Amino acid sequence: GHLTEDERRRSTIDVWGKVSGDLRKHVVDALDKQGPVHDMITSGARGSVVQLHQMVGMKGLITNPRGEIIEFPITSSLKEGLTPIEYFISTHGARKGLADTALNTARAGYLTRRLFDVAHDVVILEADCGTKDGVEIKRPGKENIGGSFADRVAGRVLAEEAGAFKRNALLNRDDAKAIEDDASIQAVIVRSPMKCKVARGVCQKCYGVDLASGELVDLGESVGVIAAQAIGEPGTQLTMRTFHTGGVATAGGDITMGLPRVEEVFESRTPKLPATIARVSGVIADIVKDGQETIITVVPTEGSAGKTAKAAKKDSEYRIHPLRSIVVKKGANIEKGDFLTDGSADLEELFLLAGKECAQEYIINEITRIYELQGVSTARKHLEIIVKQMFSRVSVVTGGDTGVSAGEIITDFELDRINKVAKTEGGEAAKAKQLLLGITEVSLTRASFLSAISFQNTPRKLAEAAVGGAVDRLVGLKENVIIGRLIPAGTGFAGSKKHQMIQDMEAGFAAEAPVDMPTTDRDRDRVER
Repeated sequence: GHLTEDERRRSTIDVWGKVSGDLRKHVVDALDKQGPVHDMITSGARGSVVQLHQMVGMKGLITNPRGEIIEFPITSSLKEGLTPIEYFISTHGARKGLADTALNTARAGYLTRRLFDVAHDVVILEADCGTKDGVEIKRPGKENIGGSFADRVAGRVLAEEAGAFKRNALLNRDDAKAIEDDASIQAVIVRSPMKCKVARGVCQKCYGVDLASGELVDLGESVGVIAAQAIGEPGTQLTMRTFHTGGVATAGGDITMGLPRVEEVFESRTPKLPATIARVSGVIADIVKDGQETIITVVPTEGSAGKTAKAAKKDSEYRIHPLRSIVVKKGANIEKGDFLTDGSADLEELFLLAGKECAQEYIINEITRIYELQGVSTARKHLEIIVKQMFSRVSVVTGGDTGVSAGEIITDFELDRINKVAKTEGGEAAKAKQLLLGITEVSLTRASFLSAISFQNTPRKLAEAAVGGAVDRLVGLKENVIIGRLIPAGTGFAGSKKHQMIQDMEAGFAAEAPVDMPTTDRDRDRVER
């Protein structure tokens, strides 16, 4: 059959991408394992396999300034030297790289600021919150995202026993290696900041090891600020539209990558041409072409009782955009929330269909994948802290006897607190639905108005705080810095020697000079006279 121009172009790029990938494997295999180049790459001191491949394998495919892949590949390596036409093509990528670097720095800095604002009040507040929940960490699949199995579980605390290791055991590097070598263990459940029950913070057990010292994290450690900087700082190293051999084009045209994609995920924005996600569980009955589009028909296994004919049809028929590649086959069984095509998921849709845990895992994997394509590795626990904040808000559906009104956005811990109070007083509890918010939105829905107004939308947030008579409890770091108080973290953490010393000093001052402050206009007049 005849190919369309677009299909031919994509197939060509696909072939060259595969050739380049195969050649890269040969380059790595041929590399002297005792040599300095191997040492530099494996230690992470300089460069990655991508640069080595360009030097002695082939330079591969190049993107033009619009971010599209040029289908003419550069088959020469830099060691052999490029032909005039190859040299000319490579100038496209070089110019784009320089322009991106200039724009990138400001964009990465702004992302770091937003990450800091969303997580600054996440501090280690307790030794153990006592939760029995955890997150599942599986052995790496084909893509091998997030490092080896041992890398993923080292420095974490077990939520359930694994092999010879009991629940609540802190895994060091040797323990993690022992778990990796035990072929019977395919996944482990570890404690995670996302499951921590501490209000406004994290406990030592859910966080695990402090990556700087290799010891269990200290009480009062500002893990939120560390997470923001650990994710934001490598952002400057991500090119605007990451190009990695072949994969982008085969995945269907122009998929946003690099820093713009990191931003898109953290802000929970709808991507351009999102992936199609199954709305019901069932069996793929048919995949047929309809002009440019493809129609996938699913026969649901769950009943369509209570649904209108239109809604039932919407759940069973999916029209696929020509730029999206279908990843399922006819006759396959699918679950609600499974991907039917490639591409980036709309997080809101994934959250509604596949649930909170699936959406959280997708965010972590997506960010990790983007960073690793650039040879940058970020510890999973940093991402978990940001994801915890993205899922920390609920929208009140009915207020009950709690004093909150429908539509109000509050934290999940605040909801638990007011519901406990209502129940003890014999009242009706509030009902709320879980939200998934982008990092900017989370920062602007803080209980602390000082933190919110010093971030963005100052006039609006200040007016809202004034109208609502807001009270700032000064629990985060930012609001304490603003008014010149010691921050409630590090040496200022409640219970530390410095904190105790300051409290003693303040108590001493109060005892020395008792002052009657005028409280009414009459008192003030008396003082002035």
